[in-house]
Amino acid sequence: METLSFDSGARTAFAERLALLYREAGNPPLKRVSEAVVRLQRVDERGRPVRVSAQRISDWRRAKNVPAQFPALAAVLHVLIPQARRARPDPVTPGLYDLAQWQRLWERAVADPTGERATPAPGEEEHPPDRAPGGVCPYRGLAAYRQQDAGWFFGRERSTAAFVAQLRAAENTGGLVMLVGASGAGKSSLLNAGLVPALRDRSPDGGTGPPRTVLPLVPGADPLGELSGRIPGLASVIAAGRREGAEPGGAEFERA
Repeated sequence: METLSFDSGARTAFAERLALLYREAGNPPLKRVSEAVVRLQRVDERGRPVRVSAQRISDWRRAKNVPAQFPALAAVLHVLIPQARRARPDPVTPGLYDLAQWQRLWERAVADPTGERATPAPGEEEHPPDRAPGGVCPYRGLAAYRQQDAGWFFGRERSTAAFVAQLRAAENTGGLVMLVGASGAGKSSLLNAGLVPALRDRSPDGGTGPPRTVLPLVPGADPLGELSGRIPGLASVIAAGRREGAEPGGAEFERA
């Protein structure tokens, strides 16, 4: 049984969920998880290597603090989720293997007024920005803008309009539209605070049609499983493909 702090609300919910995932992954030694994060060779929004100490992970599980940056948490999840999935393919609770749900849980934990902000660790955290009157902080620092930050997202109107135009063309011709760029260039901000609100507020044809439904997806260790979770109608198609051997892990799939 994990020992949690006496904090209530989103921060404790985050810690309890992380402790559950850790148990489902077989309670690996904290140092081993920390070393596995290094081997992933992930970088944060500043382009720096992601490092998470064993003590930091322990603090997260016990609600002593929460990660100040999602890339650090995501790296730990990319270590724990595959281990938990091997032991139990179907999660013991819905969303336990879903990175998008983890990000929403983390965002609520960071904003939880009952919890104190995590103590900065060398190379992991940034100083919190000053807050505007009313407690609203329009400056995200080097963190990506989220969908709820769209009202503070300015200066990328031309890029957003160009993105919408590309999607409109792809709707008629088929194909994919991909956004690529260097780490820290603002891709996540443009997608979440620029494109998604634009699609939800108006259709890609400029406003004459109904708003679009946007389904965010973080592929994770099981891209097809995550996709079928977002679009249930694809579940039978994906299951049929897996029965025929066209699933992740097959040689043909890996070459693609």
